[in-house]
Amino acid sequence: MNTILSHNRVASVYIFIVLLCIIAASSVSAQNQTIEEQEYIAAQTAYIGGLAAFENNNYEEAISLLNKAYVKLPDHPGINFALADAYLQINDFENAEYYSKQAQTLNPENKWYHLQLVEIYKAIGNNEAAAKELRNALTYHPKDIDILYDLAQIYTKLGKLKQSNTIYNKLLQLKGEMSSLRVEKLKNFNKLNRKDSAIVELEKIRSMDPGNLSTLHLLSNYYLQLNKPDEAHSVIENALQINSKNPKSRIILADIYLAQAKWDSAEKTLGVLIDDSTIGHKTKEEVANFIYSKYKNNPSNSAIQQTANNIFKKLIHIAPKSGKAYALAADFFLNTDQTQYALRALARATELNPTNDSAWQKRLQLLLKQRRFDEVIEAGKQAIQKIPQDPILLYILGNAYLSSQQYHSAEQHLKEASALPARRPLKANIFGSLADTYAGQNNWSLAFKNYQEAIDLDTQNPVIYNNYAYYLSQQGKQLSKAEELALRALEFSPNNTSFLDTVGWIYYKQGQLQKAQKYIQQAIDSGDPSAETLEHMGDILLKLDKPDEAKKWWQKALNKDSTRTHLKEKISDET
Repeated sequence: MNTILSHNRVASVYIFIVLLCIIAASSVSAQNQTIEEQEYIAAQTAYIGGLAAFENNNYEEAISLLNKAYVKLPDHPGINFALADAYLQINDFENAEYYSKQAQTLNPENKWYHLQLVEIYKAIGNNEAAAKELRNALTYHPKDIDILYDLAQIYTKLGKLKQSNTIYNKLLQLKGEMSSLRVEKLKNFNKLNRKDSAIVELEKIRSMDPGNLSTLHLLSNYYLQLNKPDEAHSVIENALQINSKNPKSRIILADIYLAQAKWDSAEKTLGVLIDDSTIGHKTKEEVANFIYSKYKNNPSNSAIQQTANNIFKKLIHIAPKSGKAYALAADFFLNTDQTQYALRALARATELNPTNDSAWQKRLQLLLKQRRFDEVIEAGKQAIQKIPQDPILLYILGNAYLSSQQYHSAEQHLKEASALPARRPLKANIFGSLADTYAGQNNWSLAFKNYQEAIDLDTQNPVIYNNYAYYLSQQGKQLSKAEELALRALEFSPNNTSFLDTVGWIYYKQGQLQKAQKYIQQAIDSGDPSAETLEHMGDILLKLDKPDEAKKWWQKALNKDSTRTHLKEKISDET
């Protein structure tokens, strides 16, 4: 029986063929003829039943019935094809490939057999084999649209972009102009970074749909990337003629002006979008994103910085209801050292989006850096109400209380922060601040315990080493350990004034006065020494039996910090 039973699952075709075979049999003995006919009919019945089971998504039953048919008719391409299909549905790719290959070998001209094998290869990620099979299919069907399109897609996946575009060109010859095929070619040219060729495709797409703004935007951007601002301007003007208020068109126009160094025109173009009350805050966010990205890409360009500065100031002046826009403005002002504008923008950002943890953190850190502790505390309490159990916010708030010498509140918030999940460096800083808090309360056992916890978490934090060493020296305890810790801190930052002072003070406590004077002098020479460092120099000189020189240094310390009133007594005692 040579008739091909295609995989169209139409049972009547197979029944008709079976009847024809029964009528045609003539030369075999009656008994043998009956057995063969019965077996053949049983195979055909199993085949048809298998197809029905497949249509009902009962793949295991389909496989069972189709295998019964296969035993009797192993060279039947339709049965092999159906078995491959059923195995493919249950992800048995090995059997699917085996039977699909048999079907294709038995009937190599059937394109669906080729395409089934292609699907199997794609399912197992073997795109090379899929491409080979498609090329094989094309030897029988050189102009088949389905096969050509599938091959173009496979070539793209394989990174064979030029071959893919060759196939798309053939499809365009066969089918005529189609924007979808031009788009596929465009994608490939993008990946090849062939912007000139991409423009050719875009111009063809544009000619098919001249009013499509997305195409015009993309085309204008390509011209701009190829340093063809006049062509880019012409295309975007076309877009603005279609829709003069389209924000995307205006942003691209501003980009063109920036490329041409027409700063005032760029600012005016973007300003229209900022000032327009009918434009939503999402568009204003897009403007903010655009100008900020231009600044970040070229921060040394003073003209771009000034343009961005004017746009962001205009933005926060009109007060859009967009936390994102204010957050971007705050980042710009922070990067350009405009602290007051940054704080204003961050305050508005947290007001509009009270769950923006990043904005809260930046706001509190900036206030803390300016030593505006009361404002940190006020804002910090709001922050942890909106975002509870945030270890960074609790850490900053705890530090504000610590700096204000409100040790009980500092301890409360830092302990809460220490119990929350956090990265090891942050966790170490939390324990370090908690240790500073206990030191402020003269609870030395807990202070030293928490310093050690901090060091165990982060062995690269010099501040923790320094503070631990300093307080050990202040207590006159474990001076050798204090020296080791202080020198470790100094390894990280050899010119740090505070670290040099700590090392010098430890040597003073150990009675190593020459070393003490050397490090304290380095601390003084390395920058702006604290009043405490100046006082330490006086203490060392007194021990070196130089009271007059000691007095001069104590006076310098008092001049620098008038709150150190105890120095008056020291100066008076040595007069």
